[in-house]
Amino acid sequence: MHHLLDAAQMNFKAQIEAKRKAVMMVDGKTVVADMKGKTKSFDEFLEDADMAMIDDADEFEEALVAARVSIAALGSVTEIQLHFDAELDKLAKSWLKKYGQAIKALSHDRQESYRQIREMSTEPQDVELVKPETKYEPTKVREKDSETALPTYKNHLLCDAEGNYPVELKSSWESKVVEAEMKRNGFKFWYRNPQQPGQSSLGIAYLSGEQCGIVRQDFIFFAVQEDGTIVTALIDPHGLHLADALPKLRGLALYAETHTKIYRRIESVAESMGKLRVLDLTNEKVQEAIATAKDAASLFAGALARDY
Repeated sequence: MHHLLDAAQMNFKAQIEAKRKAVMMVDGKTVVADMKGKTKSFDEFLEDADMAMIDDADEFEEALVAARVSIAALGSVTEIQLHFDAELDKLAKSWLKKYGQAIKALSHDRQESYRQIREMSTEPQDVELVKPETKYEPTKVREKDSETALPTYKNHLLCDAEGNYPVELKSSWESKVVEAEMKRNGFKFWYRNPQQPGQSSLGIAYLSGEQCGIVRQDFIFFAVQEDGTIVTALIDPHGLHLADALPKLRGLALYAETHTKIYRRIESVAESMGKLRVLDLTNEKVQEAIATAKDAASLFAGALARDY
């Protein structure tokens, strides 16, 4: 980074000098008010900053003041800030990639420090999920004065001593998705992705207008292939009635485009034409259609979708 700053001082010499002069100037305005005549006059002025203190300073103090002025000038040149930020971003990403495995071997508390560094990025970053050590899940739902036990499912990654996981699925077609995935060959476990932010929740970035949001898809399913390897599928029952349905779908498609090698399947499921329809988000033609679509509903009703 020191080398970058040295190079910047040479490459942007003229801009830095102009900013340096601006730092050493005082831009002021004198206001004179006549209380009797009820008039005001303004006198703008531009003068050199008071150098009395600098003139009286010894050699060390003078050098310190000059250094501060130079730093202020450097920070005022927009091109240098953009270039420096970009290079810092590259360096941080390369270190995180190089030492990723070593970071994973650290304690959760120490890993948290690196997670916070990733969060400083202006762009969404991949962050490793962390297995929750403890997890509170309600087992009953209260309506007025009565309580009803929540339905339980088997084979969830988090469960009680009897292997049960209580959950209230948001819709009937979410239940259908869970039941259908459990019947697939090789199915072993599933995970209800938490909708609250946290290291145990998979969040996928999407862009809505100029604002970046996070969609937390609903389910992760795990299966074992014939060779014994474990494969993963992301399945997201996707509502079409909300205004952000298409931006979220685009975010999921972009994620699928860059993470195809990690998952066996990445699919979005929605109710369309009275039945459940699915889009294979790892399919290039589907990705292209999502990028240019005007609404999400037409995609699920179109030829690129299939019955789930």
